[in-house]
Amino acid sequence: MALGGPAASVAANYTLNITGPMDIGTVAAAASGDTVFRIDAGSGAVSVASGAGRRISTASARAQVNVTCRPSRAADTDCTTRTVRIRIGTIGALTGRARAFSTFYVANGTASIVAPPSGVMPITLELAPLGNNSARNFFVGADFPVAGDESGLASGNGENAFYVYVVNATDQMIAGDTDKGRVRALRSVSVSSTSNLGFGRIQRPTTGTNTITLNATSGARTMTGGGNAFAYPTPAPTRGAFTIAGEGGQQVSISVPSNLTLSGPADLGVVLTDTAPATRNLSGALGAAGTYSFTVGGSFTLNPTTPVGTYSGVLTVTVDYN
Repeated sequence: MALGGPAASVAANYTLNITGPMDIGTVAAAASGDTVFRIDAGSGAVSVASGAGRRISTASARAQVNVTCRPSRAADTDCTTRTVRIRIGTIGALTGRARAFSTFYVANGTASIVAPPSGVMPITLELAPLGNNSARNFFVGADFPVAGDESGLASGNGENAFYVYVVNATDQMIAGDTDKGRVRALRSVSVSSTSNLGFGRIQRPTTGTNTITLNATSGARTMTGGGNAFAYPTPAPTRGAFTIAGEGGQQVSISVPSNLTLSGPADLGVVLTDTAPATRNLSGALGAAGTYSFTVGGSFTLNPTTPVGTYSGVLTVTVDYN
């Protein structure tokens, strides 16, 4: 056999296998453009190197590479004296939103990296001699691009692939293995307002106190209490209405504030109600767009000293994948 290092002739047998794919789990893709998720070879943690996507999963995503050297004859010393040349690159077809790995990173395990990676794609590096019949390992991370919604690529499960080879001085493979990069890419999730929350025009009471309520389910406006406030028919009251858009069939968490302060001649506190459960599945199924709509109402109190004027505020709701 031949192996890169001080000499080309090697009296040893090498085996190499990859344990586990580089699986970044579930991510929310960007609405447009690729997001590059960076897998740290040292820890397996995943961060966003560029782009507007987000990772939802939290598990380690690095791959472990195991290498063993066995001498061809008892007297051979190559396993104890020769460095081991490694090449890492991309291979195979792409599926789903997965793009090809753009960069690879490595970190020591029980093997020692004595020549750091060189080249862009593929990369090469060297390990210290492994020893006779001793399994050594190191770790591989990568930059994993995931396509955005505008790409037209299918959401859901996606894969790319990579190889790790032991090579000789002329870069010929003498041992190696391949494995996958995996991602479960969901469409970006968003929420939009389709109707503003409006209580209409109310005349404050001249005596007593009234609570003005706008029902989140029916949209009906009612007044309770001992005051004599009056609600005008125009402009008509409107419930706040929101629509969530994202990956079909996926569970999302919905957060609507319990209170809202309206600004005007004074501050006016509104207690909010809504028709949204804390969690909800979007319509449809994985691989297609899904939506969910809900409405918001509320109530506030008026008395004879409430300053007259126009009151307004900003109602902010948030959603995210679970």
